[in-house]
Amino acid sequence: MKICVYYYDNDIRVGLVEEGSVIDIMESYKTVLLKRGYTEEEAEETAESLLIYPENIAITWNVFEHIVSEIMNNLSVIKKENACSLDEVKLLPPLPQPQKIIGIALNYNDLAEQMNRKISSSPIFFFKAPSAIIGPYDPIEIPKNLKRVDYEAELVVVIKDIAKNVPPEKADDYILGYTIGNDVTSREIQYQDGKTLHSWSKSLDTFAPIGPWIVTKDEIENPQNLGIKLWINDELYQNSNTKNMHRTIREIISEASKYVTLYPGDLIFTGTPAGTGFALDPPRFLRDGDIVKIEIEKIGTLINPVKKI
Repeated sequence: MKICVYYYDNDIRVGLVEEGSVIDIMESYKTVLLKRGYTEEEAEETAESLLIYPENIAITWNVFEHIVSEIMNNLSVIKKENACSLDEVKLLPPLPQPQKIIGIALNYNDLAEQMNRKISSSPIFFFKAPSAIIGPYDPIEIPKNLKRVDYEAELVVVIKDIAKNVPPEKADDYILGYTIGNDVTSREIQYQDGKTLHSWSKSLDTFAPIGPWIVTKDEIENPQNLGIKLWINDELYQNSNTKNMHRTIREIISEASKYVTLYPGDLIFTGTPAGTGFALDPPRFLRDGDIVKIEIEKIGTLINPVKKI
């Protein structure tokens, strides 16, 4: 299923995306209860007792799955009463407040080839600040003093359960699903004064666009074989496949969980393929007025404009 967080009718809601429509999950659950014979008051109280947090749906995932299974069993009726077009809503980040965002540097073989660099024998992890998160169509805001801000199309993993010291073969058990991310990076901050400052360069406000929704893992049979593309103003800059990852998603989760405990809703950016701006000759950095579009097979499209501030 595709799960989104959205703003509609002066309220933040959690929805299921179905064929161009979004279905309000809590209102749909109330409809199910009413059809079972609950009164309006009983349905309202029951729905409110089953908490879903729009800021981090993974925290109460077991409750969420129960509600959704009830809805899916009554979907034909529910769609007529509780669905609206995606065009009518404002999509928000599908996970606005994760505890942490983890990234991995230089994890695509085609990017390493393009840069003529060897991938480290040990993974190089970094953190992005959760405060950098924005959603679909929100602007990437670049401070005027920065001239070398880069794009990085990435498959993002959403963690489902608390994970520590997870062996690679068990990593799938801890995945809720996947979304699209843009690991926006200031190269002048990242490589200033001969030092490499991954986290700070990638944590500026608006430097973590994600969305448009989360696709649960059951919808994606093989996340290591997904096309991944990025356009700027309709010009294709990145065109690769997740099979070009050096370390697989399972390996990334396993290695990261050796050092930090992963919690429900944590996001893992899994690396970017060839075609990033600073690796091109001449380089191509983000400019005021650009439109960045990222598409990952079986997930969707994430679009963000660029604005100098």
